[in-house]
Amino acid sequence: MLTTMEPAAARPRGRPRDPALDDRVLAAAVAELAERGVAEFSLTSVAARARAAKRSIYARWPTREDLMLAGMSTLAAGLVPPRTGSLEQDMDILLDRVAAVFTEPRLTLLQRCVAEISQYPDLYAAFKRDSVDRCLAAVEDAVHDAVARGEIRADIDRATVAEALVGIAMLRGAFAQPTGSPILTSRQRTEVIRMFLDGLRPRP
Repeated sequence: MLTTMEPAAARPRGRPRDPALDDRVLAAAVAELAERGVAEFSLTSVAARARAAKRSIYARWPTREDLMLAGMSTLAAGLVPPRTGSLEQDMDILLDRVAAVFTEPRLTLLQRCVAEISQYPDLYAAFKRDSVDRCLAAVEDAVHDAVARGEIRADIDRATVAEALVGIAMLRGAFAQPTGSPILTSRQRTEVIRMFLDGLRPRP
């Protein structure tokens, strides 16, 4: 009796994508932008930094602009409201995470993008969206949740709170020493958070 054979599953063509290579290339693209800016950005240099073949880079990002935008999108990747159930704890986490967005090489990249804004407005807009705006949105969402819980006043301007907290974190990140120690000390975080909460909680 003949049995029906199941068709063999089709194998994907080509080599599987290597996430480690993607990470190396994107990190190299950020470093290249920070060091040389948009005008002097070189795919050849990125390939050398990432120890990758240029054809592998082109297979993932067909144009120079595609690669620059992809690199910028990693600047604040994964920055979302912690949603601990407490605004105090959310702020404690967000202060360090936001500050880390504005350490090197991101800080130099920000300065270069600002200098070249008139020449590359689309790239600058992408940088602002994927760094500053994402940080502001994370803080605004945390404040929104705190209002919904009744933890702080409902008349709070979430955008103003976000700009103030991100501004402090950005300043601390910009002047952080590359020692591996926390960007803000425990005492600094406590003082900043206390100041915010004293102004946000319901008034007697």
